[in-house]
Amino acid sequence: MNDQWRDEDYSGTYPEQHYDAYEGDYYAADDPGYAEAPPEPKIELVDEDGVRAFELSTLGWLVAFVALLPFWGLLSDRGWTWWVWTCLAAFGIGAIGIEVTRRRRARRMRN
Repeated sequence: MNDQWRDEDYSGTYPEQHYDAYEGDYYAADDPGYAEAPPEPKIELVDEDGVRAFELSTLGWLVAFVALLPFWGLLSDRGWTWWVWTCLAAFGIGAIGIEVTRRRRARRMRN
C-alpha cells in the first residue's frame, strides 16, 4: 500500500514563515520584498491590575442573583435553584477577588 504521508517523502524544504502583523499574512523569510521584519505594534493594557474586571464580573453575578429571585418558585419546581446559589457563590468569590486585586494594586503602587 502506498502511504502518501510517509516521512521519507518529506524533503524538508519548506521556507521559514514569519508573521506580518500589519498585512495579516505570512511571508517567507527570504522574500526580497521584505528587507526586515516590520516592528511590533504597541499594545497597551486596558486594565493592568484586574480590579475593574473583578468589579464588573462580580456586579454581573449580583444582578443575575437579584434577577433570579422573583422566579424562585418556578426554579424550585423544576429543581433549578442551583442557579440562584451559583450566582450567590460567584458573587462571594468575586468580592474576595476584588479585595485581593485591590491589595495587590496597592502593594505594586508602594514599590
